[in-house]
Amino acid sequence: MAFTLQAQEQLSLEDAVATALKNNHDILLAQNNTEQAKNNQSVLNSGFLPNATATGNANYTNTNTTFTTQMGQETSINGAEIQSVNAEFGINYILYNGGARKYSYERLKSQYQLANVQKRQQIETTLIDVYTQYFVIARTQEQLKTLTANYSISKERLERVKAQKSFGQKTQLDVLNAQVDANADSINLMTIGVELSNAKKNLNFLLGRAVNTPFTVVNTVNYDASLSKEKLKNAMDSNNVQLRQIQINRQMAAFDLRVNKSGWLPTLSTSASYRINYSDNGQVGFFQNQQSAGFNAGLNLTWNLFDGGGTHTRTQNAEIALKSRELDEQRLRLNLENQLELFWAEYNTQKAVVSNEQLNLQISQANFDKSKEKYQLGQITSLEFRQAQLSLAQTELNLLNAKYAAKLAELRLKQFAGLLI
Repeated sequence: MAFTLQAQEQLSLEDAVATALKNNHDILLAQNNTEQAKNNQSVLNSGFLPNATATGNANYTNTNTTFTTQMGQETSINGAEIQSVNAEFGINYILYNGGARKYSYERLKSQYQLANVQKRQQIETTLIDVYTQYFVIARTQEQLKTLTANYSISKERLERVKAQKSFGQKTQLDVLNAQVDANADSINLMTIGVELSNAKKNLNFLLGRAVNTPFTVVNTVNYDASLSKEKLKNAMDSNNVQLRQIQINRQMAAFDLRVNKSGWLPTLSTSASYRINYSDNGQVGFFQNQQSAGFNAGLNLTWNLFDGGGTHTRTQNAEIALKSRELDEQRLRLNLENQLELFWAEYNTQKAVVSNEQLNLQISQANFDKSKEKYQLGQITSLEFRQAQLSLAQTELNLLNAKYAAKLAELRLKQFAGLLI
């Protein structure tokens, strides 16, 4: 096996998070959705501002006209020209429409709140993926060290057995057994190298950069000693993104109900306009020139007394939808409490496993050191030494798995309680 060593970036967890927040495509798409929702909840899209219109037109005609008077006198006019110009500026405004405009606007603001919560959910999802991949790389880096050391032990044993065979102390079978074990360890080493390479590609993808960017990560794992179930429960009630989305959807359902009820109420609107008219009738009009200018204003009241039952049906469905959102919230709260208990139990279990695996490692290390000493003195067989070697390597790997599993369980708890950001 050949290993190429080169200077690589050491990527800290904080830098990985900062890069993901800046470059991750899913987060950028969520940010765009939030910007759209922000535009939609602007007062410019609320219906609270009046509509202003300006219109104008100009007409010109040139005709040949023949007309006969009541006395029978016939007159012909060729090339009779008629010109007219009209211009109008008007403003229309709805004074009252049963509250539909108000509650529609409130719904738009709720949609903006929902988009912000959804963006936060996407950020949390991306961050937990970044944390997971980062610690997978850290764990795999340490596994690589463990398996490298294990391979070195096997190579040392192989060379020792070969030397002993040359002096007649070992047989060819002993050499073959040592060679098989060394080959098995080399395969494990190559396999973990591929896993490390793939994990780095996955993290580079999450960071929105070239997947083959070389780097190493920091293997240090620190646990948050301040976590408590009560703290997590309080944070969950106010920060959990699933709960916040359900609450906003319930709020929007209440606005939908008010909007539909507004169909039973009248609509009052006002309009005002200023109009200018000018016409030149030429030779054919009763008046050769005519012009007018003036201001018009009015109120308009519309009340749909019966629409075939459409408003009644929409209101009933909106009431059912609101009740459904309330049931969704109740169900989610119960589910969240259950999940908190499960995640908390998993977290404490993993921490206990870490303590036990640390004790197991001490025992395995002592057993290996004693077995190595006896093996070198010829007091135990190569099979017994191999078992001690494998036991030590497996215990080290178990400790690594437990250590990082506990950290990921802690991060899932924080995500669940809305404390990840």
